[in-house]
Amino acid sequence: MATDQPGESVTEEQDGQFSTVSEDIPITIYKDGPERHVREAGELLRRDAGDINAGVVTLERSGAEHIEGERVNMDRSGARSLSARTVQMENSGAVTASAERMVLQGSSAIAANAQEMRLARSKALIAGAGEMTAEQDVSAGMLVAGEVKATGDIRTTFMIAGDVSAEGDVEVRFDAVSAFALGAGFAAMLLFVRAVLRRIF
Repeated sequence: MATDQPGESVTEEQDGQFSTVSEDIPITIYKDGPERHVREAGELLRRDAGDINAGVVTLERSGAEHIEGERVNMDRSGARSLSARTVQMENSGAVTASAERMVLQGSSAIAANAQEMRLARSKALIAGAGEMTAEQDVSAGMLVAGEVKATGDIRTTFMIAGDVSAEGDVEVRFDAVSAFALGAGFAAMLLFVRAVLRRIF
């Protein structure tokens, strides 16, 4: 529920033209943490913003360039980059996302990095975490984690992980050994082609 207090003005500069995206960000009441303490938060509903820097940020069907805050909640929203202590994304997307704790549900990111990460029906091109929990179907281009717990299927092209416990299928196209072998084979082939070209020319 939004209050009558306006927040900061949100503006955006694009192609040398300065325009106001919205007059203000309304303040809403937000219950934070397991104790459900009441806090004020800036809220975007069906709006776009440039840079947002706030304690608690809630986006619903909205977008932003850069978000920085203590806690970020995104629902059917997108951001170019975001950095926070805790991030929860549901049916949302981000180019880069960094946090201490991160939850992606039905979401996607180009690069996601967190100390603790939970993925459910989500995709990431590059995902790095100290502890990762994968639920349902998870896809990643490159997955680097100290510990992986999977209750669903994981599909990744390249994976480096310390400890992996999985109830579902873990499909890895290249692990560290096969990637090294592939790279060494490719380097040997380049050296051979280079030697042949030197003899010809």
